[in-house]
Amino acid sequence: MIRIRTWGIATSVRDAGRPGRAHLGRSRGGAADVWSLALANRLVGNPEGAAALETSGLVAFDLAAPAMVAVVGAMVDVVVDDGPPMGWGMPTSLPAGAVVRLGAVRDGLRSYIAVRGGLRRVAHTADVTCTGPSRSSRGDVEVLDLGPDPGTSAASEAAAPQPPASVLHVWPGPRLDWLESDAWQVLTTREWVVQPDSNRIGARLAGPALARKRAGELPSEGLVEGAVQVPPDGQPIVMLADHPTTGGYPVIAVVDPAHVRHVAQSAPGTTVRFRPAR
Repeated sequence: MIRIRTWGIATSVRDAGRPGRAHLGRSRGGAADVWSLALANRLVGNPEGAAALETSGLVAFDLAAPAMVAVVGAMVDVVVDDGPPMGWGMPTSLPAGAVVRLGAVRDGLRSYIAVRGGLRRVAHTADVTCTGPSRSSRGDVEVLDLGPDPGTSAASEAAAPQPPASVLHVWPGPRLDWLESDAWQVLTTREWVVQPDSNRIGARLAGPALARKRAGELPSEGLVEGAVQVPPDGQPIVMLADHPTTGGYPVIAVVDPAHVRHVAQSAPGTTVRFRPAR
């Protein structure tokens, strides 16, 4: 098991989510950047969808037993106390008692920490000694249990960082007829800036207003991850992992599934450009 000393910024336990349940009113959930989650797990020999930590930095934990750990996603400095050094994309075997600390993320928004065996459940316990601060208001230690060793080989080399996509591909959405004739051109030729009120539900963008030619709202209809909704103010919202399964804003476009991860890794202030998919 690992023992959380501090949860840092927006840290949570995430697996690949539960796709295929929109008809039950549930979005995929899981990791916002599934590609990075899969990479972290492959590095330590886990199944790609195994549960890991998703964080925007400043998380710290220690190991109750020897374990292999890998960190990928947004670039971040990794410091290990009482253990060998490790860095981004480097699967590293750490001894019991090692303390792993992540700095603030940069060149992205979310980092992923995979531990060989995968995270199985979250529990509080007062029976484990921990010298650092605890998330629990009772003073207990937050403990994440690990699953059994997967019995597969871990990566023998470090992963290479993948540069962010400078242009994101989009497909036409089902409600272009609700917007003025130039809205698609504006969406795919102008720059958009990710706003601070973005979250795991959606990335809010600021730029030239996408003008509607119909007033009012649609009856709620199904949404998919990557859908680009246009609310009354004309500033688009890109749906992410925790998006609602239905919505009444017209969908002008859908981000190509291969590029949704780049939206999820776009920190506030990042400039986003869209181009028609081919």
